[in-house]
Parts: sequence; structure tokens; C-alpha cells
Amino acid sequence: MHSDSDELRFPKKRRTFNEARIASVLPVQDERGTFSGEHLVSAIVGSKEVDVRYVEGSGEFQLIEDDDVRELSRTDLKDLASALRRYQQTVPWDDGEAGRVLVGLNEAIFPTRLDAFVLRSVSDLGRVILVAGKTDTESVDVVLDAVTGELSLIVSHEGRGSKKRGLSTQEAHDLSSALRPLVEGRGATRKTMLLAVVLEAARRRASH
Repeated sequence: MHSDSDELRFPKKRRTFNEARIASVLPVQDERGTFSGEHLVSAIVGSKEVDVRYVEGSGEFQLIEDDDVRELSRTDLKDLASALRRYQQTVPWDDGEAGRVLVGLNEAIFPTRLDAFVLRSVSDLGRVILVAGKTDTESVDVVLDAVTGELSLIVSHEGRGSKKRGLSTQEAHDLSSALRPLVEGRGATRKTMLLAVVLEAARRRASH
């Protein structure tokens, strides 16, 4: 005999960072000894140590465990942020590197919702294409470096200034969805051609 409630009982997914303890937060340097744009967060999970790579330009967080590399889920990000805040409370100094990673975690947990992106203007500034727009809550400019193909966001909040950063894969996917109706099926104008270039860059970013 078994009840319907028995049939609906599923095993809970393991939360990797639920009880994690941060061991260190270090900036990664390249062969010239300069900051590479990445941080490495070492955490004690159970009886073993795992590393999380934070790529500041793209906002990505990747778990490096043995030979396996995977992106962190939103639950992982929240648990890691809690562990990092506990770490900040225990170290006897102001760890600026941990602060930078925590900012990145907050942005990854609460990303800019570009599916509600409304276009205001698009400009060819030579090396960069600037797509100015807004969402329901903030001003958002998308910058494409035409040489490197790198996409960046400049997000401005009233009274809080602005910050430039890379797009996450989810934000790039949302931007693609917002720009597609402005390009596909439209006539070939200077505006649509510039938007098409940005759209293709967003598609490439969303697929990585």
C-alpha cells in the first residue's frame, strides 16, 4: 500500500554551497603579473575543497570540481553569497576582492531584465556601437566593441550612478529576444543594420 503523497515525494537536489566555508578569495594574474579579470574563490564543502571561478567581464560563476566545470545555479549563487558574507564577517581586514566577487554574485542573482528592453536610439561611434534603451526600472545602454566583439552593459539607477559590466548568458538571451522584432522582417536601413550586428553578438554570447 502506498499513498499519492508517497508517489509525489522526490529526492531533494544537493545544495553544494549550503554549508560551505570560504577559505580564500584571490584575484587571478596573467603571465605578466597583471589582473586577468578573474577571481578564484576556494571553498570548503564537506571534507573537500572546491574552486569557483568568477569572470568579471561576463559575470559568470563556474564551479571547478575535479575535472568537471559547470555554471552555478541561482540557488548555488545565493548559497555562495551567504558563505561569502560570513567570510567577510570573520576576516580581520576589509577584503576588497571578496567585496568585488559579492557584487558580481548579487548581479548574477538579480540580473537586469533585458526581456523588457525598450530601444531609444542606436549610434555608430566608430569602434563601438551604442544601443541606448531602458527597462521598467533603469536606464540600460548596450555597448558592442566592433573590434573584439565584446558586449557590455551600462546600467544606470537614479541616484546611484552607473556601472559598466559584461552581459551574462541569460541577459544576452533576453537582449536577443528584445532586438529580434526590431531587425527581422524590417527593411535594410542603417539602423536595422547596426541592430543586426548587435543582435548577432548577443546570440553568440547567449550560446556560450
